[in-house]
Amino acid sequence: MTSSSPVGADTPGTPSTPDAGEVLLRVAQRLEGLFTDLAGEHGLTAFQARTLRALHEISSQGALARRLGCTASRVSIVTRELEGRGLVSKVASVGDRRMRVARPTTEGTRIVDAIGAGLAARSPLVSGLTDDQVADLFRLLSLVEATP
Repeated sequence: MTSSSPVGADTPGTPSTPDAGEVLLRVAQRLEGLFTDLAGEHGLTAFQARTLRALHEISSQGALARRLGCTASRVSIVTRELEGRGLVSKVASVGDRRMRVARPTTEGTRIVDAIGAGLAARSPLVSGLTDDQVADLFRLLSLVEATP
């Protein structure tokens, strides 16, 4: 392998599927570390920050659990923790007024926005890629994500 080739392919410059997977894992670990650091700056775990972010789009505990890859009981525990910190409030569901759903408070939204701004400022995706490359990466990763 030559020094100009960052991958471990048999043929320099021609990455294999395992090479692409390894690079993807390293980038994911780097982004996860950055996200964890940013969440920690706001006194949150990465999972709490992901939950708070997801609550902007999803109110159903079941759907939230599926999105986060956990159980509904874990979502309930985390939303209770976030509520205790004033980052989430429980409000009546629009579809069923008897049900209460978790929604981010103004402070919760501020923290989600601050973490997002931190990611935008420090992410290698922002500083290392053009807008067209980011669009291509998004399209390709979406295809990988959609594959069972």
